[in-house]
Amino acid sequence: FVELAGTLNANVRTLELKGVKGPKGEVLTIDIAVFGDIKSSDPKNILLHTSGVHGVEGFAGSAIQIDLLSRLKSDEKLLQSVSSLEGTKLVVVHAVNPYGMAWIRKFNENNVDLNRNFHLAPNSHKDMLSPDKRNTMYRHFYSTTAPSSLHCCEPCCFYGALGYFICRHGYGRCKQGLASGQHEFPKGLFYGGLKLEPGPQMLVDELQALGLSSANRSLKRVLHVDVHTGLGTFGEDTLLFDDFALLEPLRSIFGKSHVVDPSGPHSDLGTLYKTPGSCDTLASQLLADASPSPTIVNVCQEFGTLDNISVLRAMVREGVAWHADEHTPLSHPTKSALRRAFYPEGDKWKEMVIARGRTVLEQSLAYIGDGGSVVVDKKAEM
Repeated sequence: FVELAGTLNANVRTLELKGVKGPKGEVLTIDIAVFGDIKSSDPKNILLHTSGVHGVEGFAGSAIQIDLLSRLKSDEKLLQSVSSLEGTKLVVVHAVNPYGMAWIRKFNENNVDLNRNFHLAPNSHKDMLSPDKRNTMYRHFYSTTAPSSLHCCEPCCFYGALGYFICRHGYGRCKQGLASGQHEFPKGLFYGGLKLEPGPQMLVDELQALGLSSANRSLKRVLHVDVHTGLGTFGEDTLLFDDFALLEPLRSIFGKSHVVDPSGPHSDLGTLYKTPGSCDTLASQLLADASPSPTIVNVCQEFGTLDNISVLRAMVREGVAWHADEHTPLSHPTKSALRRAFYPEGDKWKEMVIARGRTVLEQSLAYIGDGGSVVVDKKAEM
């Protein structure tokens, strides 16, 4: 990624993660390539594309980003069109969670789920433990999803407990309680942490320096696409979001078929759940006090892999191995299973990811490049 970006005269920025190394002792970095009007300190438009917030999921997003850079290198017309975007920056962030990507983990070096960690307001992480925001439902799942060992009875305990909880509380409530994030159990799944993690803090600072800041009074439009895997039909992508006001704008940009109405039925996705502190809320938080207020469109591009229970089980087993030994080798069965759960083997899935990733990027560039005619009605109600 960095080598390709360098050959394209992009503004390349490297953020080194301090205090941790990769499996071979390598330096771990968040890499950013900026295209377009790279000299502007106060761009009018920003297209932000992020990958690897969930570590092991980053192989898909990385492939999409490298495909973009490869096409920019081979297609002079495309490169010229991107480079000549006056007042517009294309910001490509590779591996928001480099530790998780290197070590085949969904979470970071502190077991923090970075897609539940992007709370930018002061004391907002601890505020998630207040009575009205605390995820009390997660307590029911803690012992099942964070067992002390992978003993012989573990499979029966796992499936039996999940079946019991679903029968008692319902599938939708269980999914929301388990996956929406929690800030109480540091060894548990989907732990959002009690402060902004070092990687996200560096990224936030860098994005503000690039113009994604309320101090940039010239900013008019922001579009953020954050790539993930693990939810939905195998190889197919869905564009997910929490704010109902974004439904029609997103459909205007990306078409109706891939944009899911958060209030409607989702036969292929199951029950959707909200994720406070997700990476795709970055722009909205950073620009909350901006005046004049820019148009902000953010979306999570989610590619389906395996069924939800299989994905969850792979996460549980990898977590047990990691807590026992943070240097668990990449060849360990739990690592292999986790990688397959979020980055399936075989060319078909990968080709589908590249194709749809390319399409969404082209649609995003068209939106940013044509003046962003889509209007977001923040008064829209569900």
